[in-house]
Parts: sequence; structure tokens; C-alpha cells
Amino acid sequence: MRIHACLIVATLVVASPALAQPNQSLKHFTSRTNIKFVWIPPGTFRMGSPGAEKGRGDDEILREITLTQGFYLGIHTVTQEQWQAVMGGNPSHFRGAKNLPVEQVSWDDCLAFCTKLSAIDKRTYRLPTEAEWEYACRAGTTTAFHFGPTVSPAQANYHGEFTYAGGKPGVYREKTLPVGSFPANAWGLFDMHGNVWQWCQDWHGGYARKDTVDPRGPKTGKNRIQRGGSWGSHPIFCRSANRNFTDPKSRNEYCGFRICLNAK
Repeated sequence: MRIHACLIVATLVVASPALAQPNQSLKHFTSRTNIKFVWIPPGTFRMGSPGAEKGRGDDEILREITLTQGFYLGIHTVTQEQWQAVMGGNPSHFRGAKNLPVEQVSWDDCLAFCTKLSAIDKRTYRLPTEAEWEYACRAGTTTAFHFGPTVSPAQANYHGEFTYAGGKPGVYREKTLPVGSFPANAWGLFDMHGNVWQWCQDWHGGYARKDTVDPRGPKTGKNRIQRGGSWGSHPIFCRSANRNFTDPKSRNEYCGFRICLNAK
């Protein structure tokens, strides 16, 4: 587990949940538990980071990835209210404000949430793969962040006393903020950088050093992938290409998730 990664320290118009039938022609829809989704089209992108990118990890192999199937992705990470509506409790450390992300959830907890929500909605929800997550985060960009080559505390919730690539220091909030507190990327996704780490479906493993179509992680492993950084992260760990991994049973106040859905 990369402990240092955590410890360095618009409302959309959607169809009625009862009527929305996800498919490529429906750009937005909302689940019965008020989770809003946006359509992410299929496409090709450069996954990983160039050799000159500051803070680059040796495992961020740059190569071309093609995703042949589009998918729906939650525009926000799952909130405490949404978690409670499905699971009947709230495990989070930070509470009080409306629409705070749920945290202190393990990968196994997230899988249980997807299973229960799938039964409620009669759809199959899941965590995004690592490739889907980075593709969605970048939304057509090739820079360290979807905002550009650097980031500021006005754009994301991270350890703002640290800077990245010429950025200016700012506030360190020391807690999560309500989802959607900062500008979305070009595909309408909020908080892809900072606030809470986001669990992905994949087991952790080395990247293939070649162009790949519809990649999945290893079939088995010890740790699961997390992406995006958190409120306590140095901005290096909030980059689009950064990879974090930890035990799937791990729970802490840095980690949350967002969910996705295949088109029918």
C-alpha cells in the first residue's frame, strides 16, 4: 500500500428514474437512489504519463488504449446519503454537511453497495476499470490534470500547502468537501482529482508495455487499484496518471468511490 499517497499530508436535467433506460442515445440518467450518471463514449487515448511529467511513477507506462464500449459513470463519488439509502448506515468519519462523499469504505464494501443497488434498480452497477477511470478523468486531455499542467486549491480538494509544477500554495482544508464543489471536466465529471481516493475494479499489476484494447487488470492479486488522490494528498498523487493500490479490505477517511454501468 502506498501510505504516503494518502498521508502526505449544475444540476443535470435527467429523465425520471422509472423511465430512464440507459443506452447510447441517453446522455444522462439518474438511479432510483438519485445517483446521476453521464454517458462516456468509446474511444482511444494515451494512458500513463510522459517521461518528463513531474512526479511520474515507473509504472505509468505511456501507451495507446482503445475502449470499444462506452459506459455510464457517476458524475460524483457516492455520497453519504446515497450510501445510507442503499446500505442503511453511514461509516464515514467526516459528517454534517449535505452531499459529503462517503468514506471509510473498503473495496469489498463498494462491491456490496453495487450488488444491492443493482437489485434495487434491476441494472448491473460496478466499479470502473482502471483504464475506464483514467479515460473518463482525462476527457480528451493529455496534461497532468484535466485542468491543465498544474492544479490549485481553487480547482480541487487536496493538501493545498504543497504545490505542483509551478502552482501556488493555498488552503489545506483537512477534510472532505461536498461533492461537486469544484469545476467538472469536459465530460461533466466532478472531483476526479482529490477529495477522496476512488476504488477501481482492477487488481493491481504492471501495465502491458504495448497498445491495448479494453484492458483489464490481473485475474488475481493482493491489492486493488485506487485513483484520483484525496483531501490529504500531495498534488503529485492527484494526477490523472497516478496509480495507488491497497488491500481491498482497507477502510480509512481518505477513500471513497464512484460507480459505473454498461449501456444495455
